[in-house]
Amino acid sequence: MISLAKLYRFPAVFFNSLGQNVVKAHRRYIRQLKKGHTGKRFVKYTTAYEKRKAAGKAAPNQISKSTAPDLTLTGKMLNSLRLIVAEPNGFRYGITDPKEAAKLEGNQTGIFGRNIREGKKRIISSENHAVPPEIREMIMEEMSKQVVRQITTELKKNKMGFKVYTI
Repeated sequence: MISLAKLYRFPAVFFNSLGQNVVKAHRRYIRQLKKGHTGKRFVKYTTAYEKRKAAGKAAPNQISKSTAPDLTLTGKMLNSLRLIVAEPNGFRYGITDPKEAAKLEGNQTGIFGRNIREGKKRIISSENHAVPPEIREMIMEEMSKQVVRQITTELKKNKMGFKVYTI
């Protein structure tokens, strides 16, 4: 008899691997596609900031001169985005460094230093959109593949068949 509970119980090692891949994909999504949590591009920089960034004078340790908002000035904030915990029922990732977390929070709320610009929010994750649409699709595909692997294992173990290809 095949246990349906076993088919949909994912091992923590699966969520550890998936979580690591999601973190990398989310960073790449922000840096390369320059999009936020809903799949839309980030709000443009102010003209003055755009000029400073292009000239390499926006920050002491500046690595990016991109004038398209990609949340990469020094690279430290996005590089600090990491997997926090993988559990049998999922994973959590984020920023644990208080300094870098404060930068992200400023981008999420539109508060940059002493300037408050509600219209300049650059949100990478929210309660309704924890990950961008493309990454959500990647997660669902990986979970589907894992279910197929687990069904195949159960079928072989119970001598009921050989391989499931898709669901």
